[in-house]
Amino acid sequence: MTTLAQKKQHHYGARHNPKQKDIENHIIQQNRNIVNGRVVIGTASGLGVVADSQVPTADADGRNGWLFIKALAGTAKFNYYYYGQGNKAITLGELTGLHANITVDNYQSGASIPFFVVYTKPTGVGDAGAWYHSKIAYTIDANETIMLGEDIEMYSLGKTTINHKHKRMVSFNTKVVTGDALLTEEILTISIHSDSSAPASTQILVTNVGYEVLKDGEVIDRRISLN
Repeated sequence: MTTLAQKKQHHYGARHNPKQKDIENHIIQQNRNIVNGRVVIGTASGLGVVADSQVPTADADGRNGWLFIKALAGTAKFNYYYYGQGNKAITLGELTGLHANITVDNYQSGASIPFFVVYTKPTGVGDAGAWYHSKIAYTIDANETIMLGEDIEMYSLGKTTINHKHKRMVSFNTKVVTGDALLTEEILTISIHSDSSAPASTQILVTNVGYEVLKDGEVIDRRISLN
């Protein structure tokens, strides 16, 4: 049986001689800087990504990305929904990676760190929520470290083929599962969330978000810049 790693190797042309390997490495290097989508604060598409959460702002220091500042104690948070189905459904079993570039500017507790959530389509039977069948949250691993103000690449599932601009990779592979979460379930949406229980003064910058799937033998990387 062909493994995911072997499929990725085949997809990117890994083969037989040193020159070919150099070419392959160059291609992968280029792919690590791919941005194949863009969403701007305040536009209709931007408001669709933000949905029912606090609208982000631009950074006063001129950094790219969407800045969330929790000014007061309460339940304010952000939920940025960044997956929508194309012409084919993607299942949980076909999702091979989640990734985002983030910066935590003010750390006070574990609730200061964002996390990924994957939702599956409701079926009408055994749904775990009013609008989804299952959800899986991916939170930071206990042995990982994030420095204050550090621009990192957070990832879940496998390390993706896109390590965007060589940022340090931090694993978010601690799973919290609600519902069945069977590999055959079709994905409804994917989001990056902040914690509603985060203390006042929580500050998080999200520069871009993405995911990787293996569909019909092809590795598909998606990376969306938030501006």
